[in-house]
Amino acid sequence: MLFDGKPDLEVSGDAGDIPQIASSVSDLRPDVVVIDSETNSLDAAEVVRFLGSEAPGSPSLALVGEFDDQVQRLLRAGVRGLLLNRSSPVEIVSAVRLVAAGYALLFPCRGRRLVDWQAPADGDKQEARHEALRKLTRREVDVLRLIARGCSNAEIAEMLFVSESTVKSHVQRMLDKLELRNRIHAVIYAYEIGMVRTAGPSARIPVSPVG
Repeated sequence: MLFDGKPDLEVSGDAGDIPQIASSVSDLRPDVVVIDSETNSLDAAEVVRFLGSEAPGSPSLALVGEFDDQVQRLLRAGVRGLLLNRSSPVEIVSAVRLVAAGYALLFPCRGRRLVDWQAPADGDKQEARHEALRKLTRREVDVLRLIARGCSNAEIAEMLFVSESTVKSHVQRMLDKLELRNRIHAVIYAYEIGMVRTAGPSARIPVSPVG
């Protein structure tokens, strides 16, 4: 129903388990596979992992609940997009288009909650992660925190009162210092060090002053 009347989008099939997904993806070669993480018959992270190894040309978009404990597993499995399942039809359709075009999508920034996931206490690993975090400037920490909320460069620039080119520079330096490949890995890192907390629609993210 969401995609009816959209000339550029077509639902090519549906499946309820990995064998069905394997058959459908092989026959239909969809541009995007949309997964409802709350479907009881599916382990969404396993589906994402399967698609990554067996059908890399069909990236996955997972629809998750606000407090879905699979989010960290989905990120590690290589999901291309994460969207709250209570998102509007317009947001879901837009997300499918973005993922199909090759973009990564991680939760709309404004007016959304993030899943509350607490990193496990692993002494040496946690200390190493926090030591790496100390390499960042205050502004780079701010940028990492906002990326973890799914903010775009334009949104970060608006919230930090800087230009988009400045944000891009901060993002690249932050990734280099933490030895992370991309924004997805930055989100995983933020989850692992416990930087991400539940934030209600009216919550504000503290940021450092300019300078």
